[in-house]
This record gives sequence, structure tokens and C-alpha cells, in this order.
Amino acid sequence: MLPITVILPVYHRVPASDFERSLRSVLEQTKPVDDIIVVADGPVPEELNAALEAAEADEPTLRVLRNPVNGGVAQAMREGMKIARHRWVARQDADDVSMPERFEKLWPLIESGKYAAVGGAMIEFANGDPTQLVRMRRLPAEPEAVVKYTKSNSPMNSPTVIFDAEAVAEVGAVRDMHLMEDYDLFARLVARGYALRNLEDPLVLFNAGESMFDRRTGREMAQAERKMQENLVRYGLISRPRAIFNFVGRQAFRALPHPILKRVYAILFDRGERHESFANTATQPQNGTERD
Repeated sequence: MLPITVILPVYHRVPASDFERSLRSVLEQTKPVDDIIVVADGPVPEELNAALEAAEADEPTLRVLRNPVNGGVAQAMREGMKIARHRWVARQDADDVSMPERFEKLWPLIESGKYAAVGGAMIEFANGDPTQLVRMRRLPAEPEAVVKYTKSNSPMNSPTVIFDAEAVAEVGAVRDMHLMEDYDLFARLVARGYALRNLEDPLVLFNAGESMFDRRTGREMAQAERKMQENLVRYGLISRPRAIFNFVGRQAFRALPHPILKRVYAILFDRGERHESFANTATQPQNGTERD
């Protein structure tokens, strides 16, 4: 087994079936991990609670950590990292599905010792159905290109990422930054000189329903965007005029009507074929999974 800790936060709005599907995709990796922490972020419904209890009873590598109140994903990650057994930590969102070879493909980059975070492409699916594939989102791969991209957008697909917990602690941990926790963390790592690396291979099926566009167009997102641009300036990654340019441009993009927004989003981020076979592979039980 690989020495990686997977942290999987859940909260009261996560359907038990989504959690079970997501967890299964972690357990059935071609190179499994030996430490899985499910963080119940606040009280959860009876059905989800039963699923958590069953998973903890059935899986010797899995522990359930229960936060008494819902504190958000950043707090859930921080609490999970306090009891993580390994330096390398992967995030697994409860409504996403990891490809069977996610950890096996990323492990050589981790072993190289060159990077503070590694990730890859992801394939978005619609209507909560991993077989209804929409597009592939692929981001810059090499560290130099990642640095440049960080100045205008989050440089990694956060659901695919495995990061070095020691580097994350050195830059101030995962911070409470509503809607921008991941971007803020990656920006701080880049600002401190850490190298980040993306594979071009798709590693995760990402749930990209209508709520994704709702989150990206509301008033809360505008406030989060303003704060993020201020942070980029404070970290020394961009100038204040560049921050203003970024903010205005991104708000103009988000102000588009949803049908047009979706089309523009696809033009900007669609980077590959639909890969229906990946969805079938990722959502079916795996045979002969290695456990060494």
C-alpha cells in the first residue's frame, strides 16, 4: 500500500450513496493507500451516519473523525491533517470519483521529491451521474507554467491533488477562505518557491452540476474573488493593477447569462475527449486490486 493519507470530508447535504461511491473509488485503487480519514463536518443525517459507521467497521484503513459543528472544508482538512499518518495527503470530495489509477500515476511524482503538490486533469460529469461526461479540464503541467497560471487562476484541479503536509504547514496550513481555499493554498506554495506539477492524464470524475455555475456567479463569489486578488498582491505574485484587471475580467465573465457562461467555460477549459470508458472503469468494482 502507498503511504498516503486520504481525507474525505462529508457534511449533512452529502447523500449516503454519493459518499459510498466516492469511498469505493478510493478503496479500489490499483495502488491503494493505507490511511483514510472521513471527516464528518457537523451532525449528519441518519442514513449517512449509518454509512459512515458501516465503512469504519468494515475497512481497517479507515477512521471517522466527527466535528461537533459544521466548520467548512478548510477546517475539516485541518482537523483531518492533525491525525494523518503520512506526510502526503490527498483530498477526496464526497461527490467526486477517483479514477482507479489516480494514486499509482501520481506516486512517481511524489517519490521524485521535487514537488509540494501534484495533480492532474479531471473529467466533469453532469446531473450527478458519472456516466454523463461533459468535458475534460486540463491545466498547465510544468512548474514554470503553473506559476504563470497562478497569477490569473487556480493552477490545479483541487479534487485531483496530493500535497506535502509539511510544505502546507510551512506556508500556514489550509486557511478559511470561502470558495477560494484551494487557490489560496496553491498561491502561497508558489509564492514560497515550492514547485507544483500537473499530469495531463484525467485522474478524477468531477461532479459539475448546475450548482457549480450558481456558486461561481453569486455575490459571495465576487467577495471571495476580491479577497483572493488582494491575497495575490500581498503574496507578491501580481501587482495591484493586475489584480484590478483580473477582478474586472472575472466578474465580467461571471456576469454572462448561464447558457453563454457554460459555452465560454467549455471553450476555456475543455481540453480533451469525453473518455466514456473512464467513467465506466471508475464506477465499476475493480478486480485484482493490489493491497501491498
